[in-house]
Amino acid sequence: MKKRYIIYICLVLLIVFGSVLDVTKPVRPNIQLPGEILIPWGEGSPLAGFFGQGLTNTFVATVLTWLLLLLLVWRLRARSRTADEVPTGFYNFFEMIIEGVYGFVQNAAGKWAKTFFPFFMTFVLLILTANWMELIPGVDSIGKWEDLGHHHVEVAEAAAAAEGRELTEEEIHTIEEEAKLEGGKQSGIFLLRAGEGEEAGMQLVPYVRAAATDLNFTVALALVSVVMTQYFGFKALGAGYLKKFFNYNADKIAKNPLGLMDTLVGILELISEFSKILSFAFRLFGNIFAGQVLLFVIGALLPVANIGVFGLEFFVHVIQALVFAMLTLTFMSGATHGHAEEH
Repeated sequence: MKKRYIIYICLVLLIVFGSVLDVTKPVRPNIQLPGEILIPWGEGSPLAGFFGQGLTNTFVATVLTWLLLLLLVWRLRARSRTADEVPTGFYNFFEMIIEGVYGFVQNAAGKWAKTFFPFFMTFVLLILTANWMELIPGVDSIGKWEDLGHHHVEVAEAAAAAEGRELTEEEIHTIEEEAKLEGGKQSGIFLLRAGEGEEAGMQLVPYVRAAATDLNFTVALALVSVVMTQYFGFKALGAGYLKKFFNYNADKIAKNPLGLMDTLVGILELISEFSKILSFAFRLFGNIFAGQVLLFVIGALLPVANIGVFGLEFFVHVIQALVFAMLTLTFMSGATHGHAEEH
């Protein structure tokens, strides 16, 4: 059978099961910014101080991402080869990519290429793997049904316990009532088909959700990028690196008041270093989260149209990984050059 006929059959099945048969129509998903909690920690658990209120599905996705990268490293590990052996297949393809990327980094960073290349390649592979996980069938769609009221009460009780108090009956009742209203709004399509039965007021909590849709993941990457940039700046220039931010010369200002501009520029440079954290984190988070919402909405309205959205998101994810890594490389390279070298 020709490949195009297989594609046609898949399109027809997608239309039938996604848009025609009422039983298999997609449900409007629950959309929220924080990662959903799969396993809440018990009261007084030592894990609560470091891992928050519980194990989230975005953290599961992050662990899976690192496992996939470790599997890739193991698959591409160096092997002893004889003169007659020639790399083939995926190994040869990936080796070609590594050489091309290293050449790009070398042109941008010069003698610092060997130092910056591991960061550049790790950011590309990590972000790309985490983003593409969103396109795998089952991610964001396979999970467990949870009672909204019970779930919200558990979260509120954990937060109250951290403050050293317990929820009152009135507070619990209020949380449960608000959760029922929230469930009616967020799962409207499901409630219309299920009626006011046992499933009313329920939400689907996926076991795995794309890591970059959690701000914790993107902020962590941003902190690594910005902190290591400062480290390499000090490593290359020593204490002189601080002149980039604190450039005050009283004699120069006395001769020419316009010399004060250097001091003001230094303050702006210092502010910009902190703003890079927000820029890195929210750019990646916003693009991936928006793509997730787009996939949800299009999938609920017209599932067959998600084919086009999948193609779009595939390339958007590549672009976001490259942008994050290239900006990091640019900032690291700039930090190793003295301010005077720019003139």
